[in-house]
Amino acid sequence: MNEPRKVQRVYGRRMGKPLTTARQAAVDGLLPALEIDKSILKETGNLELAQIFLAPFDRTTLEIGFGNGEHLIGLINAAPNTNYIGVEPFLNGMAAFLKDATALPSHNNIRVLMDDAMMVVKSLKSETLDDIYILNPDPWPKKRHYKRRIVRPETVAEYHRVLKPGGRLICATDVDELAEWMVTQIVTHGGFEWT
Repeated sequence: MNEPRKVQRVYGRRMGKPLTTARQAAVDGLLPALEIDKSILKETGNLELAQIFLAPFDRTTLEIGFGNGEHLIGLINAAPNTNYIGVEPFLNGMAAFLKDATALPSHNNIRVLMDDAMMVVKSLKSETLDDIYILNPDPWPKKRHYKRRIVRPETVAEYHRVLKPGGRLICATDVDELAEWMVTQIVTHGGFEWT
């Protein structure tokens, strides 16, 4: 009997250098407590935040591809009464974030996923998020790889669906061609107001 072919969801390498002892300890100790249970990510658009978070805060922010987590840690420190979802498929980045997160006074408002961000986005019910940050995503510069970009027509439609009215999609890159691409995809959607 043929096994069903597994769809590749995340491209590129998943791990770089071996983790330091402190980072491995953070992954071992904190990741199981903070990682979103993948079994609830059905990608059916009806996942309630109460299934993810213990703290019932009014605001929820998603950061896609948070790298080493410096920006996400900054957001958490600046507004601790917000729920945060951070998605980073790269183990070294997740480990760096978790090591820094061990110093935070509480983890009730933080959830992470070390996989494809669209698993979370497609699972959440409509009008759930206040902010989505996509900062310096992989540019995938070859035309044949454009389908891997995190900002493309089908993902922009999902971002629009899960953002609350007045919610913000914040994108940044230092790659000129990618910046033009992201602006074009978002403006073409028609549901966003350029501010």
